[in-house]
Order: sequence, then C-alpha cells, then structure tokens
Amino acid sequence: MTTPPTRINSSRPYAERLEAWRTRLAESRHLSSRFRDRYSIVLAQMEAFAMTESVAAAREAAAADPHRAAELLAGTTLLPSASRASAPLLFDGDADIVRLLRELLAECLHLDDFMAAQQPLAQTAVPIHPSRRARILRVDEPASCDLVALVWSAGSVEERQRNAALISGILPERSGPGELRLAVQSEYALVRTEYSADPWVFSPNLGETLEDALRSRRLDSRSRRRVLTALRRLREAMLEAGLIWQGFAPRNMFLRDEEIILIDFEEVVDSSTSPARAAEYLLWHRIFFADSLTAAEAAELFAVDSNGAPAIADDHPLPADSFERALLAVDTVTWRQRRELLGQSLRLESQHRRPERRRDGGVLYGHELGHFWGDFLPVAHEVRLFSHLSPIEDPNTLVACLEAFEAAMEADICRAIRASCTGTADGSAMRTEGLIDALDAVGVTALAEARLNTRAWYQQLTADPARLMDELLFQLGTNVGGVSQPLLDTYLVGRSGARKGHEEDLVETVRVGLDFLHGAEPEQPFLRYAEPTALRKAIAQPLPREGLGFDHVLAEVNDVVARYSIGQGHPRYLAFPDSGNALAALAGSLLSPLLNQNLIAVDRSAPSATFVEAQVIEWLRELVGYTTVPLTELRGVKDVSGLWTTGGHLSNHIAMLAALGHTFPAARKHGLRGLDTQPAVVMAGPIAHYSHSDAAFHLGLGWDAILSTGAKQGYTTDPAAVDRLLSDPPSGRTPFMVVGVAGNCRTTGLDDLEALGEVCRKHGVWFHVDACHGGSLIFNDRLRQQHLRGIEQADSVSLDPHKGLFTPYPSSYVLFREREVLTQFSRHTTTVMADDCWDLGLITPFLGSRGFQSLPTWMLLRHVGTRALGAMVEARQALVRYLERRLDETGLFVRLNDVDFYRMAFVFCSPSVRSALTSLDAVGRQRAAKIVSAYTSRVNTALYQAGEVCFDEHSLADLADRVGAGAGTGYTIMATCPGNPLLTRADLDVAVERLVAEAQPLVEPMLAEIRGEAVHQHAPRLSGPAGWNDGE
Repeated sequence: MTTPPTRINSSRPYAERLEAWRTRLAESRHLSSRFRDRYSIVLAQMEAFAMTESVAAAREAAAADPHRAAELLAGTTLLPSASRASAPLLFDGDADIVRLLRELLAECLHLDDFMAAQQPLAQTAVPIHPSRRARILRVDEPASCDLVALVWSAGSVEERQRNAALISGILPERSGPGELRLAVQSEYALVRTEYSADPWVFSPNLGETLEDALRSRRLDSRSRRRVLTALRRLREAMLEAGLIWQGFAPRNMFLRDEEIILIDFEEVVDSSTSPARAAEYLLWHRIFFADSLTAAEAAELFAVDSNGAPAIADDHPLPADSFERALLAVDTVTWRQRRELLGQSLRLESQHRRPERRRDGGVLYGHELGHFWGDFLPVAHEVRLFSHLSPIEDPNTLVACLEAFEAAMEADICRAIRASCTGTADGSAMRTEGLIDALDAVGVTALAEARLNTRAWYQQLTADPARLMDELLFQLGTNVGGVSQPLLDTYLVGRSGARKGHEEDLVETVRVGLDFLHGAEPEQPFLRYAEPTALRKAIAQPLPREGLGFDHVLAEVNDVVARYSIGQGHPRYLAFPDSGNALAALAGSLLSPLLNQNLIAVDRSAPSATFVEAQVIEWLRELVGYTTVPLTELRGVKDVSGLWTTGGHLSNHIAMLAALGHTFPAARKHGLRGLDTQPAVVMAGPIAHYSHSDAAFHLGLGWDAILSTGAKQGYTTDPAAVDRLLSDPPSGRTPFMVVGVAGNCRTTGLDDLEALGEVCRKHGVWFHVDACHGGSLIFNDRLRQQHLRGIEQADSVSLDPHKGLFTPYPSSYVLFREREVLTQFSRHTTTVMADDCWDLGLITPFLGSRGFQSLPTWMLLRHVGTRALGAMVEARQALVRYLERRLDETGLFVRLNDVDFYRMAFVFCSPSVRSALTSLDAVGRQRAAKIVSAYTSRVNTALYQAGEVCFDEHSLADLADRVGAGAGTGYTIMATCPGNPLLTRADLDVAVERLVAEAQPLVEPMLAEIRGEAVHQHAPRLSGPAGWNDGE
C-alpha cells in the first residue's frame, strides 16, 4: 500500500518561507537580482499549498531551475502533445553550436514541446517580450555551458543577418590601450522544422546585460568610463556612416572581459534615405539609456548627435503610430509632435530619486517601468497612463506615482510566473491596469499620497507586491472622490460607532411623518393645494453635484414635500379608504427597509422573511375559505399558492396570466401565435377595473380580448348575461376567464359571487374575484357571509390591504385556490417542484428582487388579530350609513347607488334641477347632464383646493336613471369612501356642512344654465383612477 502524499505544515510563517527560498536561489546563476526576488516570492506563496514531497523536490531543483521548482510545487508536468507528429529539424549557423544542438535534440520529438519544457530566460530586469518565448538551456556534455534561445520571425532572419554585417562593418577599432573592444554576436545557430517556420535561435549565454550592470552600480568609475567611451565611439561611427542601429540599447549589449558584445539587429536605418526615421531612433536611444546613465554620462554620450543627426523640419509630416493615434486621435503627426512626445517619455523613463534609499540605492529606474509598459500593456492603457504621468511637474509626486506602478509591475510579473508554472491563467485584470483605473478615479495627487502614507513600503514590495498593491487599490478605491469613514458615517447606516447620530436623524424623520399624520397645526387641512405649475417650480432643482446636510434635506421634505402631500388619514379625507394608519403596519413599513431583505430567494437574501410572507399568504387563504395547512407542513414554493404584489393592478395581471397558462398551457412555450383562437376575458364593462383590460393589452391578448357584458342597476355583474356570453361567444374567441367584482372601484358594489362561480364551473372557465376593495370583509364573519358568499369558489382572488386594512402602500396579494398554480411561471421545473425549495423568485412573474413588503401585513395581523380587524371593518359601515343619511337630508344631491359596502357616488342636483329636467327633450337632458357634471366638479374642486373636504371624482353611468336624464347617462360624480375608523360623527357633520355651504349658492346659477338663461364655460378636469374605464 502506498502512503498518500501529505500537505506541508501551513503554519510555517510566510516570512520564514520567503527567506529560505531567497537563500536557496542565491546560488542560481541564471537569474537577475530582480527575478531572484520574484521567484522567491512565487515559491514562498506556492509552498503553502504544496505537498511535502513536492516541497522537498522543489528545494532540490531550485538553484539550477527555479521555474521547474515552481512547477513541482504546483504539481504540473509539461507533456508532449499527443497530436503532434515529429518533424525533421533543419540546422544552420555556427558549426560548434549546430553540432552541440544536433546531439542535444537528437531524440526530440517536437521542437516547440521541447523548448516549452525549458526554463524561461530571467536574466533581465524586465521579462523579454512573450512573443520571443525566451528560454535558457543548460548543457552538461560534451562541455558545460548555457545556451539562450529565442524565436525570430522567419521573415526577419535574412534582414537581421544583413543588418549585423552592416554594423559589424562600421565598428571602430580600439584607438588606445585600456579601451573596450566592440563586437557583433556571431555565435548563434538556427533550428526549425521547415524553412518557412519561425526558427529558434540559440547562442551562448552572455549573462548580465549592460543595462543591468550599469544600473547595479557594481561597475567602478573607471569601468563606467571605458564603457561610455566605447559607446560614444560606436555612436560616432553610426552617425558618420549614416547607419543608425535601432537596437542601440544597453539591454542589447553585454560586457564580457574586455569586450562589449552587441546583439539583436532587427533594424538598421540608412539616414540618407530615411532621415526622419533615423532621427527618431536617435531619440529613442536616449530613452533606452535613460535610467542606466547619469545625467552627465547621458549628455556626454549623446553630445555627438548635435553634428551628425539628420535635421528634420518641425512641420515634417509622419504617419502616426498606434500610440499617437490613440493619444492624439490623428493619422498624421509632425516631427515636432513626435519629438516632444519622445521628450516626455525620456523624462518619465529617466532615473528618479526615491524618498528613501532602501531600494536600489535610492534610485528608481524609469525605463525599467517604461519597458514593461511598452511590452505588456495595451496601447489604450499606455495612453491613459501617459496622460496622467506626463503633466506631473513635482518630482516627489512623480516618483511616488512611479513607485506605485513599480509595485504593480512586480505583482504582475510574479503573477505571470505563477501562471506559467501552474498552467492556469489568472482571469483577473493585471494590477497595473487596476492602478490605471484607480488613477482615472482619484488622480495623481491622491495616488502619491497613498503611496507615501503606506508604512514599510519597500519591505512589503520585496515580500509580497501583490498584497501591497491590493491593499493600495482597496484604499484608493474606497476613498475615491474624497470618501472617508466620517463621510460614510454621514451617508450610510450600519457602523456601531455612528449609531447615535443615525438614531437621532431617523427619530426626527419619524417625527416629521407623525406630524403629518397627526397634524402639527390646529385644524391642519388634509391638503395645502398648489397648482402643478407651482409644485414643479418648488421641487425643480438641477442635479445635485454636492450633497446637503441631512437636517437641510429633511427640512425640505417637511416644508415642501410633506407640506403639499395629501393626508389620506385625515378626518376630512373621504375619497378613499386608504388611510394607511395602522400602527403595526406603519412599523412594518419602517422596519422593512431597515431589514432590507430580498425576497427573491432564501439563502443569502431572505431567510426568515420568506416564511413570513408564506405565512401571511396562508392566513389570507384561510380567511378567503381556501384549504390551508400549517406553515410547517408546506413542502416548498410549489405549495405557496399566492404572492405579494405592488397593487391590485399587478395582482390582476398575474391572475390573468395564471388563467391563460392554465387554459392554454402550450402558450407558455410557443406563445400566443401558436393558438388557433383568440383567448378572451369576460367581465362587466361598466364596473370592471381598468387593470383587467390593461392586463389583456400588456399580456399580448389585445384590448379586443375583453368581452364586456352589461351591469345590473346596482353596479354588479349580471350572472345570466355572463352565462349567455359563455354559451355563445363571438366567433374566433375562446373565453378563458371571468372577472367577478367584490367591491367595484366606483360604488363598491358586490357581485353575486356564488352565482358567478356556478356559471364558471358550468362552462369550465377560470373564475377570478377582484376583491381589492371588498377583501377586507373576509375579516368579519357576518359581512363575509352576507357579501362574499361563494368567494371560496374562485380560482384566484386579488385583495389589497392598502385599501381597506389601514396598511401603507404598497400592499396587495393574489391568491390561488389550487396549489402549484404559480409553478407554471418557472422554467426551472425540477427545481421549483423539489421539496424544500423556498426561493419565491421562481414563482413571481414581473417581480425579481423585491423588498420585505409582507412585514407590515404580518405585523398588523399579529398585533391586531382578525377579531379586532373584523370589528373595525364592520364599524366602518356606520360611517358611510351616517354620511348617506346626512347627504340625503340636504336635498341637494342625488346618490347613484345604494351603499352595499363603504362607497357612495352622488352628483350635485337639487330637486329644482331634477324638476327642470322633466321639461326637457332628450337633447336638452343630455346637455343638462353635462351641466350637472360641471357643477358637481366645481363644488368638489373648490372643497379640494381649499383643503376642507376631499371627495373622489370620476365618471359614472347612471344605470338606474336616478337623476332623470336617461338610463346610462354618464356623469362626473363625487364619491365618498370613509374608510378611516378614527372618523367621528362630528367629522362627518363638518364635511356635510362644508359641502352644503359650497353647493347651496350654486343652485340658482345651475338652474339658470339648464333653462338656457345663462351660459358658463366649465373647464374639464381629469378624473382619478376610478374613472379610467374603457368607455372613456
């Protein structure tokens, strides 16, 4: 039996691991000092997750091949691709190297696979561009040596060789003792599988580049002088010959004994034929040497340019390169523009004095950064970075920003090493790119301050640059735009240290609300009326760029928003029953956003709130008369046969959608176009709520899908008319739903639900009861039996706690008799039907993320209980009955309905007006009806705008011809619905008195106008939602 591998003790401190790997890699001759640090960091990080055996093997391999050591820690092994066939190798070049390579590659199955398994070349400060795929080969026999291998493009081989010969031909001889010799690297060999393929180029490892040697300051002053002299002689020779080597850069030079060896001759420019290009390369050379020479050394080296460089006119046009196109948005630049841009790059890529001497003797090497950016950043990112850094004038700010980008570079190089070793790419953005994003957001000053305020910067940089950068990016990102902890505490609730201030602000907010509800002033009106134009002017403000103090904002709410809001809980507000003044429901509405639950799902969204809503739905089902079970016996969302919605409008939409899916299940997949009939909805048009016809339109059925029957004189649906329509529907239409109304929005007339239910069962049609108004009657056993008998037969019921149950907006529910109805709305059939799946978002059409709006109803029911709620619902009957009698006593008004529930509709029409109507012909009566409507609206508008009494106003047909202008004549009516149990008899008396006081003086003018003795212009007014019927 084999022993399973064990993990190393992860408790070994990171610093200890890092130091151990640094010690181990100190023996490696293949790494620059920069890469020695980088590999140490990568190995220390990977060791924490490696097997014990892998760590031991990695330690053994590290000195010779640190990359292989990292692969061992990762547990990755590079294998030849099974799909690759072996191909004969072609060799060319230096005979000794070719002979060595033939022996080395004798058993190589595929060249690229073999090279991929070799150690990446890591002898320069910045990685060689990935396209070169640089590798190092260690050769032990017949002689110990190292070979460096890179890829050249096939098309560049001959050009490189010609260029090397050109430069070799102009190399100056040593003019005196002590001078360094210059030589072109000629010892190399090319290996490829065919002549058209990009070859691998092998040459002896020359070790440290001149660039790193000059930066390291290991060269004494005499050695630097000898190097500078040799470089100056080479530059003079190039200028004299008019042959400008593009690669005149210290990274392409190696100091070996008494010789500087030159490599990489990709391009040589003849200044006589391409003077502008030659001049440009001469400037680039300054950038290449920018951080490896002192300012004095650079001045000496490039002084020869003044006499030999081509002279280019400032306005000489040049094709813009990719950087210039992105930066300047042009296709052509002038020589002056390019020269100036190169000058700015030279400044950025020179040596910079660090704030401390803890790294590189206090020098930051700018070209090391510029080289990395040029090779590894997309042009668009380079441009953004350049745009931020080039304008910086303060050297301290500039070096601080550059040090931040140095840390990002180190993190990104370590990331690339790790990805190469593990064989898996890191999907996150480079930290350099992240820092550019941060710079866009905060600017250079904030970045510099963040860098300078970071403690132990250099220690963190050499230990874990990625963590350093992540912390810096977090700091910058969380402090963007001046955001700070005090600022966050001003705007956001949640930190315990700021609770006292938040509590005071929220208490004051509640006080504003209570002042509005209770009336902060004696005899406060239900409304301080202002014309819409004035309100727009009072509220109109430009987009706030800067915030105001909370006290100021709350004062604005109090002085403008609340001041001109309508008080639906006011004792003079008689338009709707939506008082929204139940203590527990108000508390729930306050708590809901504070708890901030998202009822789309249970886990991570709404663990307890989900079951609160499920419990409310089950309670409401019980009150309707549906079968119920304890919450503990529900199996999942498949048993949750109802849901909260924003209002009756949406509840009725969902009910229609459920009925449609039930009757035409194929439509769920194929849509309505797959049906051979038009689905239709039957309802009594004169009393139906507009939401049903809207639903037909919104669901794609079309308004024509509404089949309207007439209404009875009591503003209720006629079951016999429904039966006749279902028995003989119009051709091409298939009724799938009948809407019964338990309290219509105009008169709260209550349909005979029992009879309608029998008709629907007879025809097999879905029966929906719109009980948004009458739903409160389910809380009182006597009223439920009297008015809602048969509601339990409905396939679906919509009801609104925000209408008759003293709950603030929004609060509506749609309930379904059969469980699992809502599961049809989920495409995830298996999931939604699984036991213990409680994610309500699977069964809530039109609703995704939503708040905890069931909490107010839950708290209301828990606080008040159904018995007391039922009593309050019944007590409201006395309010409307009293108001009905008082209104009749005045003799000034005609009621269009007998009160079934709690809403009464009436017009201003005195006995003398009704008498005058009898003497008019049909046309005259219709004209008189319009006058009655106009004066009714005039009275109502005066009361409303004075803030004295609020009655509703909408259009309504006089089905029983109580006014006398003809049955079905439409009027603008006033309506009252005293739903607030806090109303007193005195409140109602005052309302009637003010109504009479406003109407009484208008009796004679209205009568004169009806008789034709006077003419007045009456401006039409918009009516409320109750009047949005299909007849308008």
